[in-house]
Amino acid sequence: MGERKIVDKSVGPAEIARALQAGSITTAQAQQMFNGVMPIGDYKGAAAILDLDLLVKQPLVLAEQLHILGVLDGREEDYDLQTLQIAVGAAINTAVTGEITVPSDEVWYINAIEGVIPASGGANIITYNWHCSLWTDRAVTPSPYGQPFHAAAVDLGVGGGTQWDEFTSPANWWAATNKPILLRLPAGATLTAVFTNTNAVAAATVSCIFRIYGFIGKALVD
Repeated sequence: MGERKIVDKSVGPAEIARALQAGSITTAQAQQMFNGVMPIGDYKGAAAILDLDLLVKQPLVLAEQLHILGVLDGREEDYDLQTLQIAVGAAINTAVTGEITVPSDEVWYINAIEGVIPASGGANIITYNWHCSLWTDRAVTPSPYGQPFHAAAVDLGVGGGTQWDEFTSPANWWAATNKPILLRLPAGATLTAVFTNTNAVAAATVSCIFRIYGFIGKALVD
């Protein structure tokens, strides 16, 4: 008879870690299977395994901002700038959209967004809004672009103008819709500008501008 080989089928920390990562067992099951050391703490009177996401990963968001790896100021078309046109003769409610997407392996911190609404050249009025893909739109008919920043599109009349939306510490002093902290956009996040011709058929071809301002951070958190 041949020699019988004994196969070690014991379950150790490495196997449990792999099973947890794969989702084939729960944390509670892992605690029952493994009699080694699993760091736990007290949370509201109950034992809980230390959450490495909260303990380690989330604080790295602050560190991301300490590494400015590039400038965002609307200088590069299809990167941090979108220039769109409302064409002469465009019907009422004709909308044009432009998207800015954070490239892979980058994280962006935004301090301001600029929407330049052109003068219409006639009786038509061009309105403007922008959306963020990270925000859930809870409207009855949700936008596919995510929740819009403004509850109603910005209307500056036939003369147009510039709409600023800020994300800085004093920003909400200037407008209640502004936010007091930087807007963090991870890789794949999309900002979408929407310019809409209203009130009358477009009297002229005009350019609409969507710029973002901020910086590229060092991506440390997914």
